[in-house]
Amino acid sequence: MSERFDRWSDLHERILLGEDTYLECKEVRFANGTLRGPAQNDLADEVAAFANGRGGTLVLGVSDDTHDVSGVPRDSLDAVEERLFQACVDSIEPPVIPVIERLTLPDRAGTSRPVIAVEIPRSLFVHRSPGGYFIRVGSSKRTMATDLLARLLEERNSTRRIRFAESPVSASTLGALEDPLWRRFLRSASQDPAPAQLVKLAIVAEDDSRQPRPTVAGLLMASSNPEAFLPGAFIQAVAYRGTAIAASAGKGYQRDAIDITG
Repeated sequence: MSERFDRWSDLHERILLGEDTYLECKEVRFANGTLRGPAQNDLADEVAAFANGRGGTLVLGVSDDTHDVSGVPRDSLDAVEERLFQACVDSIEPPVIPVIERLTLPDRAGTSRPVIAVEIPRSLFVHRSPGGYFIRVGSSKRTMATDLLARLLEERNSTRRIRFAESPVSASTLGALEDPLWRRFLRSASQDPAPAQLVKLAIVAEDDSRQPRPTVAGLLMASSNPEAFLPGAFIQAVAYRGTAIAASAGKGYQRDAIDITG
């Protein structure tokens, strides 16, 4: 579970307080042994709203009205999880891959009942679900206004570009970074040792195994042969006429461009 719900008891306490920006509950309904609710499209809308917002947790098996833990029949957990998976992958563009946990929570009588907790992280993308573009506001999802949608698209596109540049390159080693090239970026006035400065500068970052690796930006700026790890990598330098880039009256007209490798 997320840090917000680092213990199951914490999650139960939050459920009793009701839904908020980070929590949504859905009762699971069956009829004649067939899963009737929540519908796949409804699940997709809720998941996308969390992903477009600040992230959150969706709990299946809890009434969103009374906050009672009704649970999910143990022999139906697979069916509920399959519908959830289809909602995230087939009904959301681009798909959302959440963290899914099966756990038990006490009902009003103190009996432990199985539920499914779905942790949805804040996404680097803007997701469209069957109902449109939603975002989580308080205890409910809301349709995004056009200006908010445009602003969010621009913000997340920029964030993805930054995240890509700062991501570690798993096939590389710190030996790929050359002293004369990376030392020019260090601040002589800084009290931090060189390795710490390289991390702050996003030239080095830890991979999933917590091993320090050169980042994409680090290889492009501090290696004479980044193509060995990033095939087709280059930096494009562009020169424009004047001091401003504009499409009219020749202002900012591109005069020259060069692709720099190595």
